[in-house]
Amino acid sequence: MDIGKFKTEEEYVSQMRTGALLNPRIDSTFKALFTQPTKESRAALHSFLEAATEEKIKSFELTANDAPVSYNGQRNVSYDIACVLDDGRMAEIEMQAFDQQYDYGKRAEYHVARLETTYLEKGDDWQSAPVVFQITVLNFHYTPKSRNAINRYAMRTKDGLELSNTLNVVFIELPKISKREKTIDTNSKLENWALFLKDADNPKKQEFIQNLTSKEDGLMQAKKSLSNISKNKELWIAQWKQESFERDIRSGLNAAMQQGIAQGLQQGIAQGLQQGIAQGLQQGIAQGMTQGIQQGITQVAKNMLSTGIPFEQISKLTGLSETELQSL
Repeated sequence: MDIGKFKTEEEYVSQMRTGALLNPRIDSTFKALFTQPTKESRAALHSFLEAATEEKIKSFELTANDAPVSYNGQRNVSYDIACVLDDGRMAEIEMQAFDQQYDYGKRAEYHVARLETTYLEKGDDWQSAPVVFQITVLNFHYTPKSRNAINRYAMRTKDGLELSNTLNVVFIELPKISKREKTIDTNSKLENWALFLKDADNPKKQEFIQNLTSKEDGLMQAKKSLSNISKNKELWIAQWKQESFERDIRSGLNAAMQQGIAQGLQQGIAQGLQQGIAQGLQQGIAQGMTQGIQQGITQVAKNMLSTGIPFEQISKLTGLSETELQSL
């Protein structure tokens, strides 16, 4: 939905009375969709986990969202949804609403490594190391060179020799999934899940969503769960706040980029007089854009800190560490 159409929180929340659905691509809604103490929510998460891991799962249990810290100064990790599967495997699920201008792949690697070390205890042999999955739904293009909406990563040699099946990362890029709308009967389960998450709240796509969810019970239960939580005023308020924060971040980044380009042009012209116009302009624009984007992120973080938003949420939205935030 276009948050710009709404001038106030009250006007935004009033959608609830019209039967509108919450946006499952927003963190708070995504978590609520899968973690309610209802059969619909449990069935939806069960289906999603099986689709993402490509494994049959008898049962699972939700666990603490915060990974334990091994030593003073270690960076905290907070998962959106963390689960222990029936056979000891671990899964962590994230929703990433927009590109935050840092390498999300490195964050995913860190998360899957922390998930692994959390559950391997002193004295365990290496055979006890559990298989772990870091699953992220990305509402932006992460791998522009790949046409695949679903990408699975593991530790392998360049020629495909697997080191171990222990660490697994799954990325689901929603902007790429539209091409699969006409093939829902032959799609993988995860591709159909991606289609659901992309358009479940779109009033213009409800006929398509009805057809999609009729194909698989887990998706039908997800639709019911989303409908149930969409009657919760607190979730509408949380969604308004998060969408407002993210809109401010995007605005800050755009302004910073424009400022960076301007600075880069000035630097480039000055350097170009000494080094050659073309080379100087290119180098100067790149430097200016980098500086401008960082300035924009820092300013947005300061604004969010002034409103009392928790460090954990600001860190996730901006990519700045808690140590960096404390220094602002």
